[in-house]
Amino acid sequence: MDREEMRDQLREIFVTINEDLTSSENVTEETFIQDGLGLDSLQIAELLFEIEEKFGVKISDEQARQLATVGQLIDTIQEGRKRDQERLR
Repeated sequence: MDREEMRDQLREIFVTINEDLTSSENVTEETFIQDGLGLDSLQIAELLFEIEEKFGVKISDEQARQLATVGQLIDTIQEGRKRDQERLR
């Protein structure tokens, strides 16, 4: 899965989690997760759960606190998937 596909799937998750976000078209890799998407702490927890379900990657609370943008979130998911694939070899 490439970055664009991952971003599109994350957009779907963002709209599902935040009902006030009526469109995800303006969500870019530079969009700030909390300020730009308006996610509160409970929604961030739901986001982490959805990421684990959809992408098979667990992001720790510590990692999540360090993520500011959607691009950083994509990087973290990709790193987690790569690490898991290497572990299976």
